[in-house]
Amino acid sequence: MPDQPAGERSEPATPERLRKAREEGRMPQSQEMCSALMISTLVLVLALSAGGLVRFLSTQLRQGLSLEGAGGDAALSEGLFQAAGIGMIRAISPFLLAGAAVSVLGSLLAGGWAFSPKAVGFKGSRISPTSGFKNLLSSRSVVNLLTSLAKLAVLLAIVYLYMRSRMAFCLAMRYASAAGIVSGTAELVFGLGLRISIALLAIGLVDLLWQRWKHKRDLRMTRQEVKEELRQHEMSPELRGRVRRIQLAMAQKRLIQDVPTADVVIANPTHVAVALKYDPQQMDAPVVVAKGADLLCQKIKEIAAQHDIPVVHRPELARTLYQSVDVDEAIPEPLFVAVAEVLALIYRLRKRRPAGRTGGSSR
Repeated sequence: MPDQPAGERSEPATPERLRKAREEGRMPQSQEMCSALMISTLVLVLALSAGGLVRFLSTQLRQGLSLEGAGGDAALSEGLFQAAGIGMIRAISPFLLAGAAVSVLGSLLAGGWAFSPKAVGFKGSRISPTSGFKNLLSSRSVVNLLTSLAKLAVLLAIVYLYMRSRMAFCLAMRYASAAGIVSGTAELVFGLGLRISIALLAIGLVDLLWQRWKHKRDLRMTRQEVKEELRQHEMSPELRGRVRRIQLAMAQKRLIQDVPTADVVIANPTHVAVALKYDPQQMDAPVVVAKGADLLCQKIKEIAAQHDIPVVHRPELARTLYQSVDVDEAIPEPLFVAVAEVLALIYRLRKRRPAGRTGGSSR
């Protein structure tokens, strides 16, 4: 497979690139989904509150035309108008609250929550006639125009097919009473609104998936950009050296505390060393109290020599213990025999040597 050009945006956006894009307000936005949710919610609220809303409007219309209760008094008439205004606000408040909630939900559904002060900052390009003219003739504008025309065609087809199927019902309403005409009209409006809402939700879902895919595609990076970002986040050599020195100092401090408690140190002469402790009264198996490689290996052997702890050179056993057993863990059962032989050797040496002369090295 041939290598891709270095300047081609073939790499997915890194978490850092995505974070910066969110800070700048560059998030996927689906106007189609927001519109679909808004219309669907308003249709649902209208269906739930239609009866009460009709009764309220009928009452207000009757009182407004007849000034019922005012009796020609200007003060009472003003009070009636104020009451009517308050009642109207209460009647339409479900629509206002539902619209506000859905507008926020639609934005969260598309791009998630993000606080982006940079997105509301002033940019001269936003009010530049040249930039506006270029955007008007851009390929994105053409795509949006074609999408709008296609959506309009779908909605007109839905309206045409639904009204054609309900034509007989519409003709029959001319013989109905006033209440029947209102009820039939409400039924037609709700049925049409339901079908339009379903169509808009389907269109909005497709647009949402498209906007998310397009957002990820627009944020793709070249391989060089990825390398530069990784280089910026890597630690400098000075910082890496400082971290290494701190880790080494902490490891040596622990060795000074733990190695003197060991009974034996098993070493691969210059590479790894493992300090073991075994108390038959308290332990079921020997426990690794310290281990180290290279510099730490030498440090373990120095501490062992200072405290007269035997150092036994068993390269294969030392490597196995170093790789398979962590500090403060007991040795596994397959190594019992090999370690037991070393401990038996140490115990024999201790019995042969005078007190205070148990240290040294053994092959």
